Amino acid sequence: MDNKIDKLKERYSKLLAILEKYGPVEMSTQIRTIKEILIYLDTANESEDVMIKQVFQMHKSMSPGKSGLAEFHFWDNDFETRSRVNKPLGELKQEIWDILVSEE
Repeated sequence: MDNKIDKLKERYSKLLAILEKYGPVEMSTQIRTIKEILIYLDTANESEDVMIKQVFQMHKSMSPGKSGLAEFHFWDNDFETRSRVNKPLGELKQEIWDILVSEE
């Protein structure tokens, strides 16, 4: 998995799993958008650059202001549980962003 599209598929799939398990009902729009992104990545017959630009626009729509994907962090009264969920969540969000904005 060395191209951007494969990396995005992998990371969005992991992000989707976390959000479906731990995300509040308010994240349903973001969950639906991630599913749409994954379908697009699987079915689009366009160049990688065009696909990255399209996914970037779809990704931006998940953070329209507060209560968006960028601001979402899982809360649990148990610190260990919070850390176990939020660490990979934060890493995935950052990795996806880095792929979408990289010039390579």
